[in-house]
Amino acid sequence: MLNDPLSPARNVDLRQIVYEKIKEAIVEGIIRPGERLSEVELADKLAVSRTPVREAIRQLAQTGLVTLEPRRGAFVALPTIKDASDLYDLRTHLEIIAVRLVTLNQPIEELEHWRPVFLAMTDQTDTNHYLAEDRKFHSSLYELSGNRYLTVMLHNIADLINLCRHYSVEGIPLSTFAHEHVAVIDAIETGDPDQAEEVLRGHLERSRGGLMNYLREHPELTAPRQV
Repeated sequence: MLNDPLSPARNVDLRQIVYEKIKEAIVEGIIRPGERLSEVELADKLAVSRTPVREAIRQLAQTGLVTLEPRRGAFVALPTIKDASDLYDLRTHLEIIAVRLVTLNQPIEELEHWRPVFLAMTDQTDTNHYLAEDRKFHSSLYELSGNRYLTVMLHNIADLINLCRHYSVEGIPLSTFAHEHVAVIDAIETGDPDQAEEVLRGHLERSRGGLMNYLREHPELTAPRQV
């Protein structure tokens, strides 16, 4: 991997750097849901002592990305089907607020940057590439909303959803998702918030449906760990 977030950390502010690196590894699926976080292994990979790793894990537990279990250690959170559904409910409501604000702000130049990115995608596009661009696109919507409090909340929710986001595209052509991004851009540029909301809601519902179906068909992904 060219940009491995678990490469050695070299910065004076090690605590924050270590936190960001471990968080990125979790969000990108390098450390998978349900996997145990070993302070020793992480400290070795990041070339730091165990102290900043321990502090980073505690901080990640506060965000919900990590769960701390007495006498067992720290694990990447394993969302239940209800957890995933609740997160999508919250994401949909808040992202609709964001897209309506973006529609009113009309940041055409920033939005047009994304059009060729998604138009170039096909069903043969690498899934990881699509997911990376999808994440950046939705992140840009949050930023372009102009509401910094809304932006922070949506980023936090997105991090939690990303724990199982790669399951949301299973069984659905990537070109469908890619074209929906273009449709969101088109709707925003009409200047009609209601149209933008309708298109975005449809896109998020498809993603949510794909995830729910996959989790129901693979109950082992959300099964409690055996003690």
